Amino acid sequence: MHATLLRKDMPMLCYTGHPLLDVGVATITAFVGKDDPTQVTTADMAEVAAYLERHYSHNPMKSFLTVIFPNSGFTQPAFDTQPAKRAAYAEYVLRAWHPDRPRLPEPCVFFGTPAVLRAYREMIPLIGSESGFNFYAEGAAGLPVSGEALLAIHAMPIGALKCAGRVLLFHAEHSPLTQDLAARALTINRGYLDLAAHQGGHTTKYHDAKHPTTQIVSMLLDAEQQRRDYAACSITAYHLTNYGTNADISMYHLPLQMTRFLYQATDAMYRAAWNRLVQRAWVGDDAVPTHDTLGLPARRNTLFEDLFDLPANAQRFLRTYLLRMPVVERTAKDDPRRTYSLVREVDYVSWPLTQLFLKEVMHVDERRIDALRTMADQLAEYIQREEDHRLLRLLLYGGNSGKDYQELRTRLIRADYAAARQTEPLFTLDQFLTVFEYTDERSWWMLARDLLLIRIIERLHAQKWFASNPNAIAPPTEMDETATP
Repeated sequence: MHATLLRKDMPMLCYTGHPLLDVGVATITAFVGKDDPTQVTTADMAEVAAYLERHYSHNPMKSFLTVIFPNSGFTQPAFDTQPAKRAAYAEYVLRAWHPDRPRLPEPCVFFGTPAVLRAYREMIPLIGSESGFNFYAEGAAGLPVSGEALLAIHAMPIGALKCAGRVLLFHAEHSPLTQDLAARALTINRGYLDLAAHQGGHTTKYHDAKHPTTQIVSMLLDAEQQRRDYAACSITAYHLTNYGTNADISMYHLPLQMTRFLYQATDAMYRAAWNRLVQRAWVGDDAVPTHDTLGLPARRNTLFEDLFDLPANAQRFLRTYLLRMPVVERTAKDDPRRTYSLVREVDYVSWPLTQLFLKEVMHVDERRIDALRTMADQLAEYIQREEDHRLLRLLLYGGNSGKDYQELRTRLIRADYAAARQTEPLFTLDQFLTVFEYTDERSWWMLARDLLLIRIIERLHAQKWFASNPNAIAPPTEMDETATP
């Protein structure tokens, strides 16, 4: 291994599982147009080092680096008038991988290859300072790192985004996705830096995106739409700052079940329905563009943000986005969820997308999904035939107490009995139990009711029934509530 490290034509780069390092390795690999980090050569490393030195030594990139490498040679104000010292620092940290650099008698904590120096907080975010030796292993200040690892850590910022005053980086369980995400961020950053250079360096502050959770989902969807030859996997985004006494990190995780759902929701079968939901979920004035000049989201997207509350809030998600029930409590005045309306947006209701959600996010058994669909189709036909607005409104606007469940069961049984007298029952006992019971979750019946509604409404809308019954899904009036069943 040590011999491989010292070869001039092939330095040792690989993925390790450490997010900061892996994003840096992915960035270097993408920068030189390679698919595998083991293909990166010393010439490639030199090209990356030259690019970083050229942009890290002045604004706007220097302003970005104060968030990640404060007090480093790139950000020290004193070095602004001492370019030789800044160049020496760049040589020290960006080209420490050179075979002629002496090695320490200890391995790199990342690669296990010989280290070249012990790094501190100004070189690796979120570790201790040189004076805080008691926070390091064996009381020896700093972490031993190789030159390759040091270059990768410093390449990480241009494979990430500046967002809300911090750096936002993306680390996937499957390294090709990590590289795709880093490559997209790299393209955005290089385009921005090229534009700043073309403008003569008048830009002093680096472009700062907003709304990290919206950025995460947007980047993931873009990456998956561009390349679909890798297996779905979980992804974690790290939103961190290494600045001063406010050093901090927030982690946002999308597990496999969520990334699988997103992967399929943008497929041809579901794309139209999914895009309608996404477009309607942007916060703010519709006259304001949803994306900035770099192609990044300029506004929050509530649907994207609510994905991070799944599967715990699955019922609320379905009721809000698939049933178009407005959310007023604890929402800002410009939040689009306040104006959702089933009456006006009945065409947003999609059973195929709901079925995908049940399968991938909630892991609902196929037998139960089939039972839900079958019962809903029977009820839709019955409501259409009998014009039973009361049953539809009870399903749509009924309460959530045990008494309300009893009322719903009674109403369904009456409808079942009425249908049986004319033709055949609407559902069997086994279907009813599969849909509403057979679970340890006491609140399942409320979710089952909403799922039935999604399918019923989609079916009635497809039959254009609402065109001749425009008040069927209007909120119940006081007379409805007091009328005798």
